[in-house]
Amino acid sequence: MTDAIVAQSTREEIEETVCELLADSEAYKFAWIGAVDEPSQEVHVRTEAGVEGYLDGLTLSVDPDHPFDGGPTADALRTGTVQVTNDARSDPRFSPVRDRVNAYDFRSSAAIPIAHEGTTYGVLNVYAGREGAFRSRERAVIARLGEIVGHVIAASERKRALLSDDLVELTLRIDDLFVALDTSVDPEGWFSFDHMVPVDDGDFIVYGRATEEAVPFLRDLERVNPEWESVTVRSEGSPARYELHGVDLPVFSAIASQGGYFEDAVIEDGDLRMTLYLSPSVDVHSVLESLRHNYPQTEIRSRRQFTRSFEDVVRIRRRIVTDLTDRQRATLEAAFYAGYFEWPRDADGGAVADSMGVSPPTFHQHLRTAQRKVLQAVLSSPTVGPE
Repeated sequence: MTDAIVAQSTREEIEETVCELLADSEAYKFAWIGAVDEPSQEVHVRTEAGVEGYLDGLTLSVDPDHPFDGGPTADALRTGTVQVTNDARSDPRFSPVRDRVNAYDFRSSAAIPIAHEGTTYGVLNVYAGREGAFRSRERAVIARLGEIVGHVIAASERKRALLSDDLVELTLRIDDLFVALDTSVDPEGWFSFDHMVPVDDGDFIVYGRATEEAVPFLRDLERVNPEWESVTVRSEGSPARYELHGVDLPVFSAIASQGGYFEDAVIEDGDLRMTLYLSPSVDVHSVLESLRHNYPQTEIRSRRQFTRSFEDVVRIRRRIVTDLTDRQRATLEAAFYAGYFEWPRDADGGAVADSMGVSPPTFHQHLRTAQRKVLQAVLSSPTVGPE
């Protein structure tokens, strides 16, 4: 099932494939995926398989004050945990829809959050005709399915933003980004976040530059901020080039989980300003809510949707993004921004591999494959050449 899910290109295809595979299996009767409409707090069906009309005329809400709060589906979305019903005929959460339990002849159900790195994309509901269908091992397997679907959706949204002609551009400002931290060094000068490479669930490597005055503040942040595992200065000077290894960095998690990317992220005197880009299909409100959960002072300075020009470089970039796997792309980006291709090198292969948590042979294998694909895309393009 995992291979079939990963093979899909869009969120819609991923969700349809999951539901169809579950409904076609001998173990389950039907399945559907829903997502929360933020303004109304109601759960809307995105896709279903093996059933028609199960939710017709029924309003599911994640609002706890709603007359019918959505039962296991709402509980899964609110708590972020799998909600299992092993006997729908006796579970009080199914009392308002007992007639549907009988009409659709199911006895067990599981509501599985579809989430990745702090972002919930929706909920997968699976129904079985037998009692006790989701005990122990089967419950663990179905919970893992929600994580896999969330990861694949996040990857597809990121690729969609990179490939799309149409983008939403947001300019944000977050004042006093580190005000809650007990720093002993005043924020002077500026430092930038130039590029982010996700290396594992919740882990990031961020590459940036810093003025000479800002380097002591960077090192102090490493000391007081548990999200900053390590800061390594790769080259001296003003600006110096540095590498940050972080875990579950809220700003980057909110962007990466929705497939977005950022540019011009600069912190000066403790205030962050940055420009981020998202696919038009992304719920901008959910991104902002995620940021404001950690940084209530987040402000939108501008927002626009635009179509970028279709140039040769865009065509090449599209081919590269399509050809590279996520791991190959992350390896190539990590090597580039760590200074592996500089002479003399700011970081050798062993250092980059260590920062990514992989062995040097694995790093070099992914790097050489990625380099070959990039060169093939550039050198084989008939549209690139001297003017």
